[in-house]
Amino acid sequence: MKVILSRKGMDSESGRMASPILPDGTLLSLPIPDRKSNKTYEDIQFRGQNYRDIITQLYPEFDFEKNPTCHLDPDIYEGIYNRPSDWKPAFGQWGVPATHLDKSNVDVGDIFLFYGMFRQTEVKSGKLSYVKGAPIRHIIYGYMEIGEVIKDDQKIAEKYNWHPHSIAPFYTNNRIYLSKKCGTFNYDDSLVLTQAGQSSRSMWQLPSFFAEKGISISWQGHNHPIIKGEYSILKTASRGQEFVITTDTPEQEKNLSDWVENIIKHR
Repeated sequence: MKVILSRKGMDSESGRMASPILPDGTLLSLPIPDRKSNKTYEDIQFRGQNYRDIITQLYPEFDFEKNPTCHLDPDIYEGIYNRPSDWKPAFGQWGVPATHLDKSNVDVGDIFLFYGMFRQTEVKSGKLSYVKGAPIRHIIYGYMEIGEVIKDDQKIAEKYNWHPHSIAPFYTNNRIYLSKKCGTFNYDDSLVLTQAGQSSRSMWQLPSFFAEKGISISWQGHNHPIIKGEYSILKTASRGQEFVITTDTPEQEKNLSDWVENIIKHR
């Protein structure tokens, strides 16, 4: 089994804001702007409130004229309304990141752990706002076990036309990954990747076994986790999208599998 840490949602370049940790602990990943898409932020409703209203409360400077439409991907949240009857949870990828996944032999049975840039919120005077002084951190907000990989553009367009990767002209090296099982999480400290007290959200604190020889995290160049106390610390590549984790030994694979299983419990 391979595990892929997949960066998704708005960040400092795409959307320029952190996704909210809602007051009830929901990690709500906000989709990035996408002018090719036909889905507006108003079209997406989560628990009865559309994404435009949520974004406006948190970041009034967001330019909806410049960025009216969005890329809802991965599409895995249960609480989103107005989906077609044939909808299935799915994730699309293309271009260099897709080629990287292919070269890493990512396939059916492997697991994506989706993470993004999050910040705690609260409701003040009836309005959702960021908690003053709350840090922006990389946090795992969802997962998907791959059930099928579709690379035929016409099939994607005909059978999965609700997905942003179905819109012509098609992306280069386009595909969608269909879910065998998936879910999203409520906040828990164990989902936080960013090292506690770090100003750089790309400085991660991982379980100690990640520092072992034989554990590989792709896209990191010469960076490798190093032991610090009870954990391993990794300065991650800042703009990578898909970090594929592989193991050399059965014991390491079990450690990785147990780590993922513990994360998935936070549904």
